[in-house]
Amino acid sequence: MFNIIQEVLLRTPLWVWILLFFLIKRGIAISQERPINLSKMFLVPFIFMIWGFEKMITQFSHLEFCLISYFFFIFPGTLIGYLLYKKYQNFFKLESVIIRKKCYLPLIIILINFLVKYLLNVTLGISPSFYNDISINIIYSAVSGLSIGLFFGGILYTYNVQKELNKPILQS
Repeated sequence: MFNIIQEVLLRTPLWVWILLFFLIKRGIAISQERPINLSKMFLVPFIFMIWGFEKMITQFSHLEFCLISYFFFIFPGTLIGYLLYKKYQNFFKLESVIIRKKCYLPLIIILINFLVKYLLNVTLGISPSFYNDISINIIYSAVSGLSIGLFFGGILYTYNVQKELNKPILQS
């Protein structure tokens, strides 16, 4: 078992370790109390989208099913992400700036996404025949879509909170 783990870790490309380092750094930064920046919130999901699409488009045999699965699973992922952020992420307004309170939910979502994507890619590396397996193609795409949806749910919730906190207060 140790040999398998060692082999997988040694065969992992350097860019994957660099990406993990960047994602951890970014996840820690966005988990701290700070002003929200909606445009920067799209950076991490964009990375995961590129990672997922690259594999689906260049190596999977059943692209049409992959795309259907991917886009279908964005919706439940968005709902789950929205509800998670609604439950665990708090905001406040300081003068005219909306501040996100310290919360490690974004870091947790990033790390879970990375781990799942990494394990799926290791599985594909160990068994290249899975690139032609429609079930594996659909599962990989569904997981990729679900993970992107988690990010979109957080962005949507943040946008709604920002909109609500920026509403003018009516004076009687």
